[in-house]
Amino acid sequence: MSSKSSNVWFLPWGKRSQLSDLLSAAGLPAFFKKDEFVAIKAHFGEKGNNGYIKPKFFKPIITLAVEARTRPFLTDTNTIYHGERNNTIGHLATAHGHGFSIERLGIPIVIADGLQGENYEEIKVDGRHFEKVKIARTIIEADTIIAVSHFKGHLMAGFGGAIKNIGMGCGARRGKFEMHSTVAPTISLKNCTGCGACIKICSHGALKIVDKKVQLDNAKCAGCGECIITCGHDALRITWSESWKNVQEKFAEYACGAVQGKKLFCITFVNHITPNCDCVSMGEEPLTADIGILASQDPVAIDQAALDLVLKSAGHDVFKKAHPHIDHNAQLVHAEMMGLGSRTYELVGI
Repeated sequence: MSSKSSNVWFLPWGKRSQLSDLLSAAGLPAFFKKDEFVAIKAHFGEKGNNGYIKPKFFKPIITLAVEARTRPFLTDTNTIYHGERNNTIGHLATAHGHGFSIERLGIPIVIADGLQGENYEEIKVDGRHFEKVKIARTIIEADTIIAVSHFKGHLMAGFGGAIKNIGMGCGARRGKFEMHSTVAPTISLKNCTGCGACIKICSHGALKIVDKKVQLDNAKCAGCGECIITCGHDALRITWSESWKNVQEKFAEYACGAVQGKKLFCITFVNHITPNCDCVSMGEEPLTADIGILASQDPVAIDQAALDLVLKSAGHDVFKKAHPHIDHNAQLVHAEMMGLGSRTYELVGI
């Protein structure tokens, strides 16, 4: 467990045009090294969502990376749910529709886990839930991660910030399944075409086709999620069964695997603080006023600082009100225990 205090730099939202000053004060220009591959971890927003960090805020970050003669690229991983971003083609189209393009920002987008989320490597971690985590290969190959996170609510975590952005966001699709569920899939017979793709991938003999529809033998199912990831018709669906505490601890462990052997710099936008994450395909009203932008090399400290700022601004726990059954502190406690960072911080104003 880390007990060392970390610096977290803070720029009020009213001064957001001075983002470059925040980045300089926090030491980002000196953070870069010539010719290194810099993964700028973003969330491009689901189609219909309006809370994601807008492209204009990435420009000062990209400018510093380019001036340092690094090799920067924007990146994210594919989702497990059947939305626009569960494959690279749809993901890139959605990103482009939201203004993330090489023409506008000057650097390419690389979806880190490949066309259908199958491009990953297993990284060893000494966790409560995992001995190995499935991290997108492009993330592994990068030298540096710049985690640009939007601080907002989350259905299973209470809030999502840097820890979630790095952990869930750098895990391949199979890794995302591991973080969300440990049980058999739910079957939607109306969506099943009887194609048999799921049967070919199932190594446990738990699936068969009867009357042109898939059937599951629960006794044989190992809950590995291979069939869900393979099905292209949304006939086999993830059962969102994992407890909120385990989900939070799991993505903290994935974050430890993602940053292993890498330099990490975190930039968190504490604005448009909605009840749910940017994967929601609709606009939501904010829970409280826009607060500001944070920067730190410590993902635990920056999440703790963001949380404290939100609760102070609102005067009450807006995340607990939005998700009353969730204790959002579990991710912070476990991440600190894993050595990802420290909950003790010094807030440095700009």
